[in-house]
Amino acid sequence: MNEISAVTNYPVSVSEKNNVKAVNFRRSNVVENQDSYDRFIKEQEEAKKKAKRQQIFTNAVFGTMALSSLAMLGFYLHHEGIFKKFKLDFKDIVKEKSLKDMAMPDTQTEAANRISTRIKHYDEMIKKGGKKGSSILFYGPPGTGKNTFAYGIAKEFPNAKFIEMDISKMNSMWHGESEKNALGTMEAAVKYAQKHRDEKLFVFIDEIDSVMMKDNGANAKMSNDMLNAFKKGFNKLTNEENIIVIGATNLKINPELGALENKALDTAMLDRFSQKVLVDLPTKKQILESVGKFYNNPERGMIDEALKNKNDQRWDKIAEFLSDKKHATSFRKLTDILGTAAESTEIGKNVTFEEIINAIKVNKSNLNATDAEMQAFIDSMKKSK
Repeated sequence: MNEISAVTNYPVSVSEKNNVKAVNFRRSNVVENQDSYDRFIKEQEEAKKKAKRQQIFTNAVFGTMALSSLAMLGFYLHHEGIFKKFKLDFKDIVKEKSLKDMAMPDTQTEAANRISTRIKHYDEMIKKGGKKGSSILFYGPPGTGKNTFAYGIAKEFPNAKFIEMDISKMNSMWHGESEKNALGTMEAAVKYAQKHRDEKLFVFIDEIDSVMMKDNGANAKMSNDMLNAFKKGFNKLTNEENIIVIGATNLKINPELGALENKALDTAMLDRFSQKVLVDLPTKKQILESVGKFYNNPERGMIDEALKNKNDQRWDKIAEFLSDKKHATSFRKLTDILGTAAESTEIGKNVTFEEIINAIKVNKSNLNATDAEMQAFIDSMKKSK
């Protein structure tokens, strides 16, 4: 006799003999009939299916709860920076201009020499009473070549590595995340510098003023938390002898007050920079030098010979017009003008002064030039032929 557990509302036993199946009911109130055994088997199978469905549902519920808990734990650990890795992206500056290839005013050349000397002879500067840490702030109008200037200084050192910190990419909608991003990147740079003492690590921070401002408004706590985190990371950077921090801002600095104009700047942060260098709009002399180096490049073969002569009287007129402060001609704008001239030159022909004049006319609005000023410039160019 094979005993079968109760899976329906009554216990039963089943016996098989000579292929005859019998169901012996142990409950007197259950009526035995011809369909009793088939009904029992069917009910047993239904009960098993129901139990299986219940188990699947239970597993799904607990599985979902487990996954949700893991997701919340992962978010928390990521938010706290436990699993986050901060990778340093080194910029290839091999093809960037060196200092000798740049058209710089005497003041900027002197600043470049002073910065390079300090970096090369850091130990001696400290022994003489110099300020510890190498930190420089470049300030001036946009498009004046602050990035290029930083690349040029780095190229003075054959063992230099260069990284750029993009503050805008570090901002996060989550409170506390932005400062962790900034501090994490800075700490990664410190660890790299400590492992590579034979290298000079340049850390370039563009639009650095965005994390140097005091905020008394609605977002004051978030802004000031970011400022404090940035100060902490900045101090760690400048504590390493082989790290050179270069900040850049398009804002103006008041020489007398030593502060950025019209901004609630944290002066303690500004004081952390050992040197502050103005990178201003190019002078007439710089424009002539830049054009001369641009057109005397061996890669540019389809250039009229007259354009290669920076002493040509027409260049003098062009440089005089562009160097007028109200036109705010940056190196970027100058490059745009020369590029426009190249693209508007007929295929198969060389670039001439005519294309340069037309390119300046095309960029009239970018140069903030009036129609009268532009016509006066064109007339002066005709007289210089």
